[in-house]
Order: sequence, then structure tokens, then C-alpha cells
Amino acid sequence: MRRLTQHIFLTTCAALLVACGGTDAGDAANAVSESDPAAAQSDAATRGKPQGPLTLDYRIIGKPVVGQPVAIELNVRSALGAEPVDVSYRILDATAMKLADAQPAKVTMSASADGQDTAQRVTVVPLREGRLYLNVSLAVPSADASSTTVTAIPIQVGSAPRTPVENGSAATDDNGEAIRTLPADESAP
Repeated sequence: MRRLTQHIFLTTCAALLVACGGTDAGDAANAVSESDPAAAQSDAATRGKPQGPLTLDYRIIGKPVVGQPVAIELNVRSALGAEPVDVSYRILDATAMKLADAQPAKVTMSASADGQDTAQRVTVVPLREGRLYLNVSLAVPSADASSTTVTAIPIQVGSAPRTPVENGSAATDDNGEAIRTLPADESAP
């Protein structure tokens, strides 16, 4: 587990160096590969796109309709071996969507020992039209540390258009740079 934690740390550092312009992707990937020879095999596939040990793919089954249950197929892949994965479902706006009556908010699933996807299904009920979100959290707890991945799954219900929420107003500063001004909240103590 310590070796995996070191690999994750080094991969994250290499990605930050590339993003900040401190080195190029090849040098950063080589630094990670030299420190962890096991990572050299998957190095070429993930170069430039760091990934954690838990990945989630999803597919919405059918067309979401207000008031009707809709199933979402989740495919979970763990690079941590056959460690059980805790899967938690959370809906931030209870007026927009809810979990189906028989759907638990948290389940524990067994990961595939050979690194293959493990399927899980979650059922939600949309309560209004528009773009709704289901937050899915994957966690593998251990004695040393916990590996966690959170994904927001967008669900488009009906034909209501997506309307972006505008915060503040767009303006230009003295140097001609585009900025966004936000009003102060004077009601706060």
C-alpha cells in the first residue's frame, strides 16, 4: 500500500510540474517510471492524463422522465486489487431528484481482482425537468490512507434547456483584462 501511495504522490507531483511548465510530460513520466518500475508498463497509456486508482464510467439507461425511476449503470475499476469499494450516492438538491425507495444511499461492492470493471446499478427518480446531478463517491479505506474518487453524473430530464447560473457581472479592468465582479453580501454578520 505504501508503494501505491508513493506512486500516486509522484504521479501527482509530475502532473503539477507539467501543468506549471516546470518540465515536459516525457521528463515527468520518466521520473515516475524510474522511481516505480511497475508504473513503467502503464506509463505510455496515461502520460499527460493522471488518473487515480479508482475510475468510474456510467451509462444512463433509457430516457429520464419526471416522476419515473431511471437506472444508471456504473462501471467501477480499481487498481487496488480485490479490496472492497464503498459506493455512496448523494443528491444535493432534494427538490430536483431523489433516490428510488429501494435504493440504499451507500453500498459496498467487491472489486475485481484482475482489474476488470465491476458493474453496479443505481436508481433515481427525477422530480423536475432540467439538468440534474447525482454525486457518486468511491472509496477504498485502508489502515494507512483512504483512496476516494467523486464523480458528478449529469442527468438531462425533459427538454428544458440548460441555463447557466450567472454569478456577478462581466467587466473589464484598467488593463483591459476581462474580469467578473461579484456583489458583496452585506447581510452577513
